[in-house]
Amino acid sequence: MHTHLICQSITKRGRRCTMCFDMRFERTALYAHENGFPVITSSLGISRWKNMAQINDCGHRAAAPYDDLEYWDFNWRKGGGSNRMIEISKREHFYQQEYCGCAYSLRDTNNFRRSQGREPIKIGVKYYGDDEE
Repeated sequence: MHTHLICQSITKRGRRCTMCFDMRFERTALYAHENGFPVITSSLGISRWKNMAQINDCGHRAAAPYDDLEYWDFNWRKGGGSNRMIEISKREHFYQQEYCGCAYSLRDTNNFRRSQGREPIKIGVKYYGDDEE
């Protein structure tokens, strides 16, 4: 069965996210190996909405087949990392994505928002700091 068909029915933060992280980390690990990068990591863990152990497990699993590659599982939340990310994002007026980026997450988030009487997400229009202007 195609991955996208499996992902349609799987809940967030579960198997669907693991499949997505695995796919991305496997490609990253291959690129790093082929281009001589000794370490890979991810900033996904800075989000308080993500499961850091899940992300790190996927990173370690992707790096494992390559003797010359290591996954660095740094805790980006430590020392106020999440707050610092928001501070920099507001200052630089970065785009604030309101879902993880997965089409199924967008679908599920919009269904939830509608059930709460809220507008669906409008992609590409919300930036950090907009709510303060």
